[in-house]
Amino acid sequence: MKILVIGSTGRTGRHVLAQGVRRGHEITAFARRPELLTGRDGLAAVHQGDARDLAAVRTAVHGQDAVIAAVGGSEIARTLIAAMRESGVRRVVMTSSRSVPATRPRLPVTLAWLFFREAYVDLARAEGMLQVSDLDWSIARGTMLTDRPGAGRVHVDFEANATGGAMQLSRSDYAMALLDTAEDPSLIGKALGVCGPK
Repeated sequence: MKILVIGSTGRTGRHVLAQGVRRGHEITAFARRPELLTGRDGLAAVHQGDARDLAAVRTAVHGQDAVIAAVGGSEIARTLIAAMRESGVRRVVMTSSRSVPATRPRLPVTLAWLFFREAYVDLARAEGMLQVSDLDWSIARGTMLTDRPGAGRVHVDFEANATGGAMQLSRSDYAMALLDTAEDPSLIGKALGVCGPK
């Protein structure tokens, strides 16, 4: 597939780039500061721009089969939806947080919302925008991300609350799950919770 990765210089985005290239996809990086890309070997292209800039996103999206947004938020979702509609690109996977829909365990979720309320409200808004778009969307809600080595597997479920996975999730494994989701048409129109394996 031809896949555009937005947020490609972030700690998760870098894993998506490397793993996507290893899988044989034609990977295009999109970043505000592409000079921060540590390796460009195997990339099909690199686009510089702000993910809230419609013209820049439109140029990068053109000709892609799918978009993985390794960074979330309502402004990015709004721009991305508009650019994808104009370009006729339908498949999009966007990151979000497991805390957005979660109600259990009660104390950790309450504390997370207390400290990150503004960010979670914005992610919830972005999710809603995707869900009412006419795109082939998937939302991957990650748990607590770490920079530990990946396990090579994740726990995925479709409930509001985690039902068996570990709360900590390596960014490498999260990137793996984002690519798996982009490749799997059965996950179109679904929001999945991605946890670490137990």
